[in-house]
Amino acid sequence: MISLSEPVVWIKEKGELRILGKRHTAVDVEAFCDSLDYLVGVQVAQVIMHNVEYRLGKLDGARAKMEKTKASLTELVDYLAQADLESGIGKTKVTLSGDPATQAEVEVANPCVRGTSGAARSFIASWWAGAITSLLDKEFDIKNVAFDQEKNIMKCSLATRP
Repeated sequence: MISLSEPVVWIKEKGELRILGKRHTAVDVEAFCDSLDYLVGVQVAQVIMHNVEYRLGKLDGARAKMEKTKASLTELVDYLAQADLESGIGKTKVTLSGDPATQAEVEVANPCVRGTSGAARSFIASWWAGAITSLLDKEFDIKNVAFDQEKNIMKCSLATRP
């Protein structure tokens, strides 16, 4: 197995949090999503968040792929999932398949957002759609998003664009 650098680094003395090499700030994402839904409406918030997160996922996936040229696809996905875990997104499991209808399943246990509509719907799912798009060099769309409250698991399917 190839050694990948740490996806999340906290430099306490500088007050700096780096995720996948970029500086970040800890934010209450549920409150942010709720505020965005309230400010512009659920549908518009969902579209805004999708566009932002899809683009960020594509950039993060492309950067991981470029920096880890010897890493396998599985290692790259695991690296990105580790970043989710360490940065507070939740415990992510990504299953890739050869089925053209659903080429990836993303499951996040204890997700930082739990909504299936509005900005919360797009926050996790859109980032992964963008990341998988970069890793596989095919455009991916979110097929569905579901939240199992009893198990505290958010799931989504990703499929290649027709």
